[in-house]
Amino acid sequence: MKEVSKLQNRDIVSTLKELGFTEYESRIYIALLTNHPSNGNTISTLSGVPGPKVYEALRKMKEQGLVFTVTESVKGKQVHYSPLPYEELLKSKKNKFMNDLSFLNQAFDKISSRVDTNWSELFVIQGYAASIEVVRSAILEGKKEVLISCWKKEFTEVKDYLYQSHEKGIEITTFLFDGKQEGLPWNCFGHYKEKLALDRHTGELSIVIDEQKTILLHSLDESPHSVVSSHPVMVSTTKNYIRHDIYVNRVINDFEKEMKGYYGNNLEGLIDDF
Repeated sequence: MKEVSKLQNRDIVSTLKELGFTEYESRIYIALLTNHPSNGNTISTLSGVPGPKVYEALRKMKEQGLVFTVTESVKGKQVHYSPLPYEELLKSKKNKFMNDLSFLNQAFDKISSRVDTNWSELFVIQGYAASIEVVRSAILEGKKEVLISCWKKEFTEVKDYLYQSHEKGIEITTFLFDGKQEGLPWNCFGHYKEKLALDRHTGELSIVIDEQKTILLHSLDESPHSVVSSHPVMVSTTKNYIRHDIYVNRVINDFEKEMKGYYGNNLEGLIDDF
């Protein structure tokens, strides 16, 4: 792996400061790019920022959307941090600082190659925006297949990333709770429009990448969050859940008259069982 020289590291810090970062924020952001998710002590060690100042800077960076918290479910209380993907940072700044962003794009590319993306089996991502960013990044990481079920609100948030993956030859399958979208260059299915059944999926997004990673987003309550897992059981269960949802709703849509005749106009004979 390529190492970043001390001179180049100082140049990155200097450029970030021109974009509005403080000295400490710059060093913390670079440290997180090289190793994330990380807790405060690890960030302090990697960045050289004193411990008390690390947490003060992280709080401000989180408010700015530059970092997000990752809670390791096994330990529960230990909070880790991950950085806003550098591509998103550069995109937000490019109109004003094109020359600087060109430099940072090359520099961060070298740094990010050191990031270990093989997270442990289960992480919780706090916040809606952070969760959407994780879903977007996971889509772009895909090599073979992306299978996703969600509402059109979240589909709009990730649609451009799905198109990018499709253009690379990735197999895409989408299932939308509030009706399939026409004109997509991949298979898209829609949920049968029955309110009781749809209500059970409120705020839900499920995605499986290459049968290697799954992300479950729940945005219904006041604390939206997502669960990220690479555990084979979580991945296979989520994939089967999405596939079975597609199968059942295709049958209902294709045989609507017969299904209503047997189960009732609202399918209550089927849905109300449990």
